Amino acid sequence: APAGNDCPVARPKSLITGDNMKIQWSANWDDNLGGAPETAQQDPVVEKLRREAEDKVKFEFDQTFMFYLPRICEHCLNPSCMASCPSGAIYKREEDGIVLVDQDRCRGWRQCVTGCPYKKMYFNHRSGKAECTFCYPRIEVGLPTVCAETCVGRLRYIGIFLYDADRVTEAAATPNEQDLYEAQLDLMMDPNDPEVIAAARAEGIPEDWLDAARRSPVYALAKELRVALPLHPEYRTMPMVWYVPPLSPIVDVLKDQGHDGEDARNLFGAIEALRIPVEYLAELFTAGDTDLVTAVLRKLAAMRAYMRAITLGDAPDESIATDVGMTGESIVRMYRLMAVAKYEERYVIPSA
Repeated sequence: APAGNDCPVARPKSLITGDNMKIQWSANWDDNLGGAPETAQQDPVVEKLRREAEDKVKFEFDQTFMFYLPRICEHCLNPSCMASCPSGAIYKREEDGIVLVDQDRCRGWRQCVTGCPYKKMYFNHRSGKAECTFCYPRIEVGLPTVCAETCVGRLRYIGIFLYDADRVTEAAATPNEQDLYEAQLDLMMDPNDPEVIAAARAEGIPEDWLDAARRSPVYALAKELRVALPLHPEYRTMPMVWYVPPLSPIVDVLKDQGHDGEDARNLFGAIEALRIPVEYLAELFTAGDTDLVTAVLRKLAAMRAYMRAITLGDAPDESIATDVGMTGESIVRMYRLMAVAKYEERYVIPSA
């Protein structure tokens, strides 16, 4: 037929009013459910895939394995609670970076509770004030927080970061969310760098603080070994409480399948099949970048396999360390810090 302006099908009309009806999609689109958001959810194949994906998370993660993620005040470099306080009661101490609430200035607006994306600002209904302390009276005399000291698993470490405060805003404004992790790492200055030491001394930072920064366990885990990750970096608050993601019971799964659960090749190959989906961990710690999380999990698996040989009296396999971009010496150091660190190694806190 020659080109024309006529619609090749009968125009839909309302059987009630007789008026023309608005066309949402063409006449033959809905026979195969293809191409429209209005009908895609009716596709039985899509529904099956969606249900299987939900069941995988539900049954393999929620019911079979659980991990506890303690969320405490992050004492952020760019704290949103401080920005949202109408009375200006919240401040970040220059001397140690702890975020505190001036109890005399707090008026109980609770905008900080709304403004904290981690929902860790505590409102005391008895006093009518917001609170957030990091056990600062203990920290000032060189003692760890109560939660860290009483942790049965010895899972919490406290130490010093030397960071460039003038570049915090620039780092928080990094356009790509997945680049925020590296942007925050770039703020952390090397406490062994002579230029950093000289600048710190010029700013009046005491020598015992510089020594503590060099022995800081959190600097080692985050910047040197790169196994600790920030919680939800996409919030752009630059959180200062970092987490080592869990290597869920991968060994037990491999053993149940008849494999050597401690063999490095088996461990590396099974990371993508963890009971906790890597994608889930990436949404928590790297703004969705699964490669970063996988790299951390590979380091943890490599430490397990490498130290197994040493424990059994065999010669350590240096290729295991090389495969994850480490050396045998750095793996032994990571093992000591994460598995057998003493009290004074886990808590390096100079007095105020």
